[in-house]
Amino acid sequence: MSIDDVILKSVIAHRLDTISKEMGVALERSSRSPIFAEACDFACGVTNHKGELISQLNGIPILAAAGAFSVQAIIEKYGEEIKDGDVFIINDPYWGGNHLPDIGIITPVFYEEELVFFTVSRAHHGDIGGSVAGSYNTKATEIFQEGIRIPPTKMATKDGIIYEVLDLITYNTRNPNMMRSDFYAQMGANKIGKNRLISLLEKYGLEKVKEILVSILKSAEELAKSEIAKFPQGTYIGEEWLDDDGFQEEPIKIKASVTFNGDEVLIDFTGSDEQVTGFVNCGLVTTKCASYIGLLWALSPEIPRNSGGFRPINIIAPKGSIINPHEGAPVTMSTLHCASEIIAAILKACAKAVPERIPAGFGRYLGPSFYGTDPRNEKYYVGFTFCSLGSGGGKCGQDGYPYMAAFSNYGGVQAPNNESNEIQYPVLTLNHHLVTDTAGSGEYRGAPGVKYEYQFYGHDQSIVMWGDGMKIAPYGLEGGKLGSTNKNSLTTKKNGSEVLPSKTAPRRIDSGDSILIISSGGGGWGDPYKREREKVYEDFINGYISQEKAEKDYGVVLSHAGVNIEKTRKLRNVEGK
Repeated sequence: MSIDDVILKSVIAHRLDTISKEMGVALERSSRSPIFAEACDFACGVTNHKGELISQLNGIPILAAAGAFSVQAIIEKYGEEIKDGDVFIINDPYWGGNHLPDIGIITPVFYEEELVFFTVSRAHHGDIGGSVAGSYNTKATEIFQEGIRIPPTKMATKDGIIYEVLDLITYNTRNPNMMRSDFYAQMGANKIGKNRLISLLEKYGLEKVKEILVSILKSAEELAKSEIAKFPQGTYIGEEWLDDDGFQEEPIKIKASVTFNGDEVLIDFTGSDEQVTGFVNCGLVTTKCASYIGLLWALSPEIPRNSGGFRPINIIAPKGSIINPHEGAPVTMSTLHCASEIIAAILKACAKAVPERIPAGFGRYLGPSFYGTDPRNEKYYVGFTFCSLGSGGGKCGQDGYPYMAAFSNYGGVQAPNNESNEIQYPVLTLNHHLVTDTAGSGEYRGAPGVKYEYQFYGHDQSIVMWGDGMKIAPYGLEGGKLGSTNKNSLTTKKNGSEVLPSKTAPRRIDSGDSILIISSGGGGWGDPYKREREKVYEDFINGYISQEKAEKDYGVVLSHAGVNIEKTRKLRNVEGK
């Protein structure tokens, strides 16, 4: 490749990334749903004509990587019947999707009568039908109780939208007008991407762009292989557990054996628990996406997150296990848990070889969805609790960040501000702040958990508590301590305060009742006694730790005036550190 082509390759690669980002901005600004517009629970990307991911928005990683599988499902079904002007829709977890609420809209891009690209937007819709509003049915035992399954389906042609398809889908949900509007936003984002890609082809020519696309994927593959070959060779085993599935109380094991052999890697999930009754099962698409996230995290941030970078990663996922259930098993919570536990198992395996690259555990999600008819406007709503996201773990050289959410989201989900929530839903925020003594101690500590308390008012509503991490805390690494577990409390006029399990059936609550969530703090990395005394004092002043924890975990004796140097030296010397 000539120097001119090398430069052009870089220009086009960055242009493709920018197109994906522009699609995301358009989707965020044009949608009606607060899940899109404020929480940013979506991903956008571009694939080639084969459905290989070329570029993606830096959004929700577990969604972005899945875009390629959805396009491949469209190609599998429609093949040469795909025409210019078509638009497709898909959400089936057993045919190219993640879970039912994440709906993919896919638009083919033709140039000079040749299929060159697909633009993809995948976003979480607030309700997709099923027996529970919000579609997080904690007591589902089969996917049909979770919502409507959409196989690869054509929803538009060059002549316009196929309204029979649109109506069939939207009228099987509780807020059809909202969903319809958000479909238009996704289609609009795809169209912007399509127009930009056509401009790219017009500027540089079809053959040159096709040549560059092959090179982009090949370069990513070569870089991934190079990093794998440099990784200490051998097999490393990591395990992580889910609290439970909402039916049985036993923890659920994810086991990952990660083998580095030359310039390829094998992730083998043999030994993971069998599929379960509840909705934490993880479909194969989500398992593959989580595997890519975990493995590339351990390798290098320089590897492009595209299909070329995924090529050297091989996966064994036994059929009938928690990470590859038989078709029909419920999977709604899998994009959070157990996808995050898959990532954690891979990271813990790789930490045995390169602990300096691996973060300590992240907090898990816990919070209710709530629903009813808003007395202020008589409109039906489904709300979600984004303001209590768990926090990140520490890593070598860096403390954890708060509000990172679970591993599978990695900071992609944003927490809407409290005022927006109060406008959207009949709720009143009572407390919202970081919580003292919830971060895992370490040379590099985890981030503190978040306290979020809000009150329901105006009418009787229903809530469903769902999530994980009330029993199992984020792991520590290299001598770092565990983070904290999730906690909750529901206070009602009828029953006072009570702790809800992490997976509850819907229940009615009255106006004036309130819910309190204290989310997980991240795990710590490294021996806490190696943390600089000044940083411990700074954490104390900021309210992250108490004097008692500073002394117990860090061996640092504090007062508001500062560090007691003499007592700290004595304490750390007594401990032999």
